[in-house]
Amino acid sequence: MSTVHTDVKYGKHERNVLDVYLADSASGEKTPAVIFLHGGGYMNGDKSAVRSRELFSICMEAGITVISGNYRFISSDPFPAPMQDGTRIIQFVRYMAEEWNIDPDKIAVSGSSAGAHIVLWNGMKGDLSHPESNDPIERCSSAVSAIITFDGQVTKDQHFYKEHYLGDKLQPNICLYYGIDHPDRLEDPDIRKLSYEASAINFVTPEAPPVFTWFNIDFGPVPIPEDTPISQVIHHPLHGYTLKKVMDSYGRPCLFRHAGDPLKDGELLQFLNDSFRQQVGESGGK
Repeated sequence: MSTVHTDVKYGKHERNVLDVYLADSASGEKTPAVIFLHGGGYMNGDKSAVRSRELFSICMEAGITVISGNYRFISSDPFPAPMQDGTRIIQFVRYMAEEWNIDPDKIAVSGSSAGAHIVLWNGMKGDLSHPESNDPIERCSSAVSAIITFDGQVTKDQHFYKEHYLGDKLQPNICLYYGIDHPDRLEDPDIRKLSYEASAINFVTPEAPPVFTWFNIDFGPVPIPEDTPISQVIHHPLHGYTLKKVMDSYGRPCLFRHAGDPLKDGELLQFLNDSFRQQVGESGGK
């Protein structure tokens, strides 16, 4: 078994901890790394979830280090706190790259559900470092080589669902997400601005990292029928379809899979290897 570091602190909050599963490197060469963030509606979940995912075994067998992190919950810390923790994790891993034998130019991010949106948002925002900061971790780049999402949303804007969903159910925990006390406030100008800032789809650029996005259900009819369970609405492949259309418009790689067009054997590892070879952007380093 490769070396494992558990509950490594990357920030001040009690949930600012991560686990590191260092890949074996017999040659001593620096390894690529994948950072994973768990799902749970921004309200629950734990970094240990990574060990049950196929991605974990794929990476370990391929010599890719895996880092799995916790982040602040919206029950106490609404947007942008979870996103900021995602940024900090990427920067922290890059800061620790030499000690953990990681190639700082080959860092990908992945996540499930809420964690998927956090990593997608960070990947599309690009480098959020602060070069003049007194904190050496904040001076590190948060740019990534690739993004892998499982059942991930591309937006936190309720208007997306008004356009594509025939029902009227709200996203779970949407008021907590924005730190408001009533759904009517979702139409307030300041919350409308926040909903734009919180939605990863709004930040796709011609420099966007390659994306692999996967969904556990079939595409199904669109608009989404009124009687569709809200859990399927927020995890609908329409999110991936929308992302791929925008990525395609910029000529950026986006592999979109769902239950009706499932993942092929070896496809995920091939995506990672191709992305690491074609990595665009600069790392921060220490």
